[in-house]
Amino acid sequence: MSLLVVGCNHRSADLSLLERLAVPADELPKALKSLVGLEHVQEAVVLSTCNRVEIYASVSRFHPGLQELRGWLAERGDIHPQDLDDLQYSYHDDRAAAHLFAVAAGLDSMVVGERQIAMQVKQSMEAARGEGSARRMLQRLFRQAVRVGRRVRNDTAIARGASSMVDVGIDVATERLGGPIAGRNVLLVGAGKMGGLTASRVVDEGAGHVAVWNRSADKAQRLALRTGGVVVEAGDLECAVASADLVVCTTGAPEPVLDLDLVLAARQQRLAARDASPLVLLDLAMPRNVDPRCEDVAGVEVVDIADVRAVADRGVTGEVVAAARDIVEEEAARFLAWTRASAVEPTIRDLRRQAEQVRADELDRLAGKLSTLDDRQREAVEALTRGIVNTLLHTPTVRLKELADRTGAHDQADALRDLFALDDVASDSDT
Repeated sequence: MSLLVVGCNHRSADLSLLERLAVPADELPKALKSLVGLEHVQEAVVLSTCNRVEIYASVSRFHPGLQELRGWLAERGDIHPQDLDDLQYSYHDDRAAAHLFAVAAGLDSMVVGERQIAMQVKQSMEAARGEGSARRMLQRLFRQAVRVGRRVRNDTAIARGASSMVDVGIDVATERLGGPIAGRNVLLVGAGKMGGLTASRVVDEGAGHVAVWNRSADKAQRLALRTGGVVVEAGDLECAVASADLVVCTTGAPEPVLDLDLVLAARQQRLAARDASPLVLLDLAMPRNVDPRCEDVAGVEVVDIADVRAVADRGVTGEVVAAARDIVEEEAARFLAWTRASAVEPTIRDLRRQAEQVRADELDRLAGKLSTLDDRQREAVEALTRGIVNTLLHTPTVRLKELADRTGAHDQADALRDLFALDDVASDSDT
């Protein structure tokens, strides 16, 4: 069994490709089902954010599994597999673990040290577990990743003063507005976690009026109450856009929420009201919530993830990052030790099962000679024979685990299975 990660992120691919690869929440169950339906994929988790699309998988065979995952990504992005080669990355075993740990710690983020990714890592694992595609290995990996992210932020200064995607996006949008948000009308399209972060920021900046639109009216109502804003009804989105100075989009919709016709109509309403100020649309969603063609509409300023990327402050560097990476490497080594120990556990289990069967068979064979024993004497014989078995197996068991911790011990485990015919034991126990 091998651990693999295959993916693209903001460093390896452009926004349009990430958009095609993105897996919105409502498509995730189908995506996970198709992944574990591949011949060599045993478990799978999809981590899809505005900066990355990554598949984490445990596979029965390394090279065939890798080709299947690459093919799956290429098909999703509607791109030839060879054309995807230069735009994706892949890691296996301890390097795959180290990559996820670095992601969870914010080391691989556009804004180094940002905190939101840790929650996204946790949510991706929970979604996969709910669909039954994340079992022992990937659940262990992702739980450890969440702990690593927490440890890095607690033990280093990686998150000190770190901005988020929302913070950088608002800064860019403020520049496009030509002045501060204070006193301006802000429309939030999306009331999820990122929408909540945006709401906190614009309220802190003194927004004059906050309106919230969301596909779920209940979530919109909760966020509006929190911000002292109002809820925009489904049919009133165009008017709300026309009335806003800044629109921030953060929904998980697979298609644009603000299409070209809606934005054009909103612009006409503004002109009719003799409002010539720029309408700024900040799109922090993946896939994009704003139709890219809106960038060509006069009087409309579209700020998307590519614009945020261009000015993102990558945060702390130097010794702080080095200290964080040391923690990541230490934790990756710990995960590798666990996987190596796990690999020999079936051999140890089958060896003990075989020894117990031999012990029980011998006692059955001598049942006639032991028939005169009373209950106390029988218990003493049981304890004695179990003690002999445990003593005999103790040293080889400990030794095999020690070898596994250092080198993997695949050859030694295979030799042990061959010497004691343990595959026959395993087969018999399955029937």
